[in-house]
Amino acid sequence: MLSLKTTITFIATLFLIPFALKAQNSASIDVGAEIGLPSGNFSGLSGIGTGASIKAAFPITEDFALTVNGGFMNFFGKRNQIFKVQDLTYIPAKAGLKYQLGESFYAEGQLGAALPLNNGQKTVFVWSPGIGNQFKLSGGNKLDLGIRYEAWTGKNDLVAINKSNTKGFVGIRFAYVFGL
Repeated sequence: MLSLKTTITFIATLFLIPFALKAQNSASIDVGAEIGLPSGNFSGLSGIGTGASIKAAFPITEDFALTVNGGFMNFFGKRNQIFKVQDLTYIPAKAGLKYQLGESFYAEGQLGAALPLNNGQKTVFVWSPGIGNQFKLSGGNKLDLGIRYEAWTGKNDLVAINKSNTKGFVGIRFAYVFGL
């Protein structure tokens, strides 16, 4: 029968093997600019959104990384002949998993919350699947071009304008990646 010390060492080794196998897979942080193109009912409230974000990736195995992402996003409210819709300004905070499909191509999924900056808006749940490609630069840094569908789900005070509680958009992100 194995001793407790041997069992703990064996289990710890199993969890640490993925990190040892991919020593060159290191953490990274990137800074990016974002564009949001509203879809569905959300396009009636806004024509475009702009923002910026910071994302960090921490490798778990050779192909998987844990990601955390925070930023700022503003969707400009539309104006019509009757009224002007207020801008929707949020701070999205998300975490998720990134899977390397190839040397530079990846798929990613994130969950989180978007915190409102304007009065009358409420915190919303965020989910976001996407894909991207990283282009190598000299010095180990990279450029990252990603596209995703992102949905913000929560209570909506503007029921007469937008009957859906989900605001969905296609997000395009262009970032500079710093290897750590």
